[in-house]
Amino acid sequence: MKIHMEISHPQNPSIHVGQIEYSHIEVGTSPQMLKGRLRLFQESLFFEYEDKVLEEVPAIKEWTDILKDVPFLPLLSSIQKEQFIDSTNSVQDLSIFFSLKYFLPILTLDADRIKGPLSLAKHEAGHIEWQDSAGLNGLFSQASKAKISQDTKNILQIILFPPSISREKSEALIQSLTKMFVQIHGGESKYELIEKAL
Repeated sequence: MKIHMEISHPQNPSIHVGQIEYSHIEVGTSPQMLKGRLRLFQESLFFEYEDKVLEEVPAIKEWTDILKDVPFLPLLSSIQKEQFIDSTNSVQDLSIFFSLKYFLPILTLDADRIKGPLSLAKHEAGHIEWQDSAGLNGLFSQASKAKISQDTKNILQIILFPPSISREKSEALIQSLTKMFVQIHGGESKYELIEKAL
């Protein structure tokens, strides 16, 4: 599936956008290893950030400087208040874990519920919106209109990498995620990495 990203401000710094397609997967309850890892990681984040202003953390500020709606920030704010995220399913848990570990916006969609190509557009207000060719749309932080379910077999995942992360590092992180994803869900994966001004 092709992704078209509209450039709102060509003078802005470029980011890398990763597009991952998973096929023939099995979604289920997270294995105990992933559940435990997600819980322990949230506890470590709580102790690390409980007394900090999140927007002043360099890795987070890099995103808030260019986006108004940073998808992982509400999750981190909840963890900061010791309101930990419960396990949902294996796909969402792994996506959340990876997003929080590396401070990366990640959009995960049921590929069979959308019709390509998919467009990403940054609006003047600083939000990124996705839309498919049939008009289905939502904010980057909201995948509810094409959310993952136990019946999902094919997934489209989009990851935004900040300007400070090189193409080589971006590819390495994608490969790390896809390896873990396929280990848990089976199936196959392929990815593409593009560079766009945001």
